Amino acid sequence: MWSRLADELFDHPKVTEAADQLGPHTHCLVIGFYSMALMWSNRHLTDGVLSNAVVKSFSRYVINPTSIADALVHAGLFDKHESGYRIHDFRDYNPSALDIKRKRRADRERKAAERGGNGRA
Repeated sequence: MWSRLADELFDHPKVTEAADQLGPHTHCLVIGFYSMALMWSNRHLTDGVLSNAVVKSFSRYVINPTSIADALVHAGLFDKHESGYRIHDFRDYNPSALDIKRKRRADRERKAAERGGNGRA
């Protein structure tokens, strides 16, 4: 699975706003955290949702990940969600988990049919 990032992300006003919330020299931190959240969500097919536990697990990579996530909420890059956070507009730019699962199933069935199998992998 691929995660797509807009090429204007590095100077997007929402990134600047989140960085301003966190302090000087945090622009790359915001972009990195956002990118990591996007990749994690795509890998785990969560439709852009990151639980509080997942965000806290990012402490392996950054100090105080919850404060970074909250700065992204303040800037409009993340939304608060009942279980933690959701990447804002995730579904506008990424396929849904259901669509990905359907495509993977269709690919497995097509490949099995090509091999003469019964469609189950």
